[in-house]
Amino acid sequence: MIVLSPAKEVIGFALLGGWLGYVGYKLEWHRKPTWLYLALIAKVLSAWAFGWLYQAYYCHGDTLKVYLTAERLAHYLWNAPDIAVALLLRELSSQWEAIGWKVFWQDAQLFGYDYEWSEPSNYIFYRLSLPLYIAAGGGYYGMQGLAGIIGGLLSYAAYRRWEHTLGLHPVTAWIWFFLPSTLLWTSGLLRDTFAFPLTLYAAGWIASARSVKEIQGILAILILALLRIEGLALAATAGIAFRTARFKVTFIAAIIGFVLALGKVLGPWSYLYRSEALSPQLHPEVPEASVFYLSFEPTFGGSCVGWAKALFPALIGPLPWEIRKPFVLLYAIESWGIAVLIGFAIRKLWQRKAFSARNLILIGIGLAVLGVVAMAMPYWGTLARQRLYGLYWLLLGLQPAFYPPAQQRQDTPS
Repeated sequence: MIVLSPAKEVIGFALLGGWLGYVGYKLEWHRKPTWLYLALIAKVLSAWAFGWLYQAYYCHGDTLKVYLTAERLAHYLWNAPDIAVALLLRELSSQWEAIGWKVFWQDAQLFGYDYEWSEPSNYIFYRLSLPLYIAAGGGYYGMQGLAGIIGGLLSYAAYRRWEHTLGLHPVTAWIWFFLPSTLLWTSGLLRDTFAFPLTLYAAGWIASARSVKEIQGILAILILALLRIEGLALAATAGIAFRTARFKVTFIAAIIGFVLALGKVLGPWSYLYRSEALSPQLHPEVPEASVFYLSFEPTFGGSCVGWAKALFPALIGPLPWEIRKPFVLLYAIESWGIAVLIGFAIRKLWQRKAFSARNLILIGIGLAVLGVVAMAMPYWGTLARQRLYGLYWLLLGLQPAFYPPAQQRQDTPS
């Protein structure tokens, strides 16, 4: 467990209050809907819960690495600016790269700034989190709250983009912002707080942009590329497929492309990722109560079978006899509720024969992502977070089920 400074936390709460006041003023100025204020407050409260979960309950995790590394980078920025510049911009100069390696081996407090083991996007995110640390005055919970505010605003931008692109029923906003998994896993100091809504926004921009000069979409794509390159690939695939869904060749290309990618790349990668995560040699501390098992072979056919088998736990897992922890029980209750909602929506669409080309594309993307995520992620907690990247495409694709038959929207060009 890390030891937090009470003085920094008090300053962090004060600064967070100031930032909340500023955001509230801007929202009022632009006449944003009242429920958005409630959504942002929920995001801040969830961000604090997320921070407590890792700081006091788990006593470890990526979010602590982000905070501790941002703290150390701020230390160098204040006391040794030349070293700070080398750490922050090390890829731009071989000299800065050498300084970065030297400091990395000498400073044991650079917890998450791991040159050898962390994904590149991880330590890019650590650096991008430095302004949050400064804006929160070094407060851990202040930093979490700021992440929640920014994540909430990005989610609202993504919602408005898809509202403009597809047309969303008002009830969608409550699912979009207040789904428990979304509140917990995309509110705190974690890459997904920013990468998840940026993925949705970038896809909506690609699907509906009338000009490549729209700076918001280009900026979203650039930041997403730094945070999650796989999120950018998903956004590009979803956006292009949605935009061209009226053509039959889109469906054929989508199915063939997914099967080839699944059999040749995604399936074998998922098998390796799952095997390493459950390896007693690499991870002797694997918590059995948090694991769900899935057997498949890393062959072409085995990958396709594994994806079909993975859809079951991705959509309605865990089952009652698989629940061994309180958090898994909470996730199970949410998962069962979502499964009922999806089943109800599909039944409505089937009765009304309201499956349009664009809706089918979005539903297909959602199922594809859900299966691949469940193939790779052996922990219920990780699945709860990462499956959001698939669930929201289902939510968008099932939109006609929320409208009365007379109000169903037609498939019109953007």
